[in-house]
Amino acid sequence: MELARITTTTENGTMHCSACQWRCTLQPGDTGRCLVRVGSTEGITAENYGLISAALVAPIEDYRLWHFFPDSLVLAIGGWGYAFPVDQQRGTYAHIPMLEEKRRRLPPERVASFALERLCRGVVWAYGEPAVSHEYVLRLLQTSRAASRYTALVTTGYLTAEALDSFGPYLDGISLDLRGFGDTAYARLAGIPDWHGILGVMAWARQHWRCHIEVTTRLHHGVNDDPRELRSLVDWINASLGEQTPWHVLPGDAGAETAAAVVRARRIGHEGGLQFVYGSEPNQNTICPVCQAVLITRDNGLVSPVGISDGVCTNCGHKLYLRTSIFKR
Repeated sequence: MELARITTTTENGTMHCSACQWRCTLQPGDTGRCLVRVGSTEGITAENYGLISAALVAPIEDYRLWHFFPDSLVLAIGGWGYAFPVDQQRGTYAHIPMLEEKRRRLPPERVASFALERLCRGVVWAYGEPAVSHEYVLRLLQTSRAASRYTALVTTGYLTAEALDSFGPYLDGISLDLRGFGDTAYARLAGIPDWHGILGVMAWARQHWRCHIEVTTRLHHGVNDDPRELRSLVDWINASLGEQTPWHVLPGDAGAETAAAVVRARRIGHEGGLQFVYGSEPNQNTICPVCQAVLITRDNGLVSPVGISDGVCTNCGHKLYLRTSIFKR
């Protein structure tokens, strides 16, 4: 049994979980909104600790981190439990399997050694929300960094500042799944009453912990494609994360309206000052925003940095927001 590490206790003994922004109050026997953290007489137990839902060796670009250790292999793993009650992935990763034989266990120390064996340069938590697997993810980041692997999280951003600060010393990158920039969008696509806390935690990750962040937004026609909200989203990226932060704009569903919304959103991103806005096409090169030289080529899954040396454009000397070392932030 693994007890939750970041909790608070009231005078009457009630436990509050501080892993995600729901901050559930759990009496003994109560289950949190994540479905994997349970109150007990000893504290809050993490029922999903050590249980793996998926593990895969893949290019880092598969996780929408295109300016982060480009052309490197990563060990992507994930667990059970999710922070958002409304989500297209909820059914896949929400419930711990009932049958014991379907529960795959993997000690965090073994993850780091497996990454080394498979010549993976890094480890990324990519399936399920890392906040609700806080204890396991923290140990995973620590052991991966000790093995000189880079580390990253794919997240909705719904973790607390306390959880982020525990990850911060060992965390290099974040792929942020930003659902939109309005109350209606987050109510429809995530089922949460207040999404503004996501912005503050991600800004803190960038500004205090110097994490590399890339933002992905999947557009759904009539839900999160309002041009005014998208302009506000772009303004927030500019102000809080920086103009060189990559923004990946993808279609969340099929249809001509969504395709047109993606084109419009990418134009809004460029007009709003973002220097790197990507769509869903597989072969998109990274271009220097100053001299238009090709920096990184992408061709049918083959990625090659061709115009970068020590973080600057080899053609014009423009300094780029790229992460290529675990020692430089």
